[in-house]
Amino acid sequence: MLKYIVTGICLLLETFTCQPLLASIPPIYDVEVIVFLNNDPHDDGESWPRPAQAAVFNAAFPEGEFTELGKSLYALNNVSYALDHSRSYSVLFHRAWRQLAYDRNEAVAYPVHSIVENGRNSVEGTVKLLRERYLHLDMDLFVMSSNGDSKILYSDDAGNVPVFELREKRRIKSTELQYFDHPRFGVIARVTPYIAPSADDDAIDIGSSDRQTVDDSPLLSNPAAEEDQLTR
Repeated sequence: MLKYIVTGICLLLETFTCQPLLASIPPIYDVEVIVFLNNDPHDDGESWPRPAQAAVFNAAFPEGEFTELGKSLYALNNVSYALDHSRSYSVLFHRAWRQLAYDRNEAVAYPVHSIVENGRNSVEGTVKLLRERYLHLDMDLFVMSSNGDSKILYSDDAGNVPVFELREKRRIKSTELQYFDHPRFGVIARVTPYIAPSADDDAIDIGSSDRQTVDDSPLLSNPAAEEDQLTR
């Protein structure tokens, strides 16, 4: 359960009683992320040094901050299917969750951890959603591939090279698809505002059709240069 969700309680109370309480609650969003490997990278043989990663991989999952969504509620299943059935790409990670969007000081990162079934590729890192004046999505992800026919036993094993890092802080507009690019892998993400069903809509699936419409017009601007950082 997400912290501080009091919408259901407020529906049982008078509107004037709920307004101050609801105003203090951060907005709720559904976040969906696909990380995929580029099987035919066009990097002209460029290589990157191994980044320091222990601080990311040893992070504990913040219990109570996220609600995992079932795959039937994913909005990007068709995208994931198309990528995974292409010779050019392989999906490494596909998850969706619901969370509160705090400001930068309070924002909590969602830990990403996935070892692909073949045991030769792994993705680690964090995805952080935050909202202040604008909505932001921060990516800090590492993709590892084992050498030759060996398999990845532990994703932070020093023998699992090369390691590629994508680090980017981006201002986004909700409901729009976001693409984070790297020569070796990519990320597709979508952040959708969520509103709980009213008392008259108990039969509605809260994760599918009942979406909040908000005015995100300030988010139409291009990200500032200092907010977009890609580290390879």
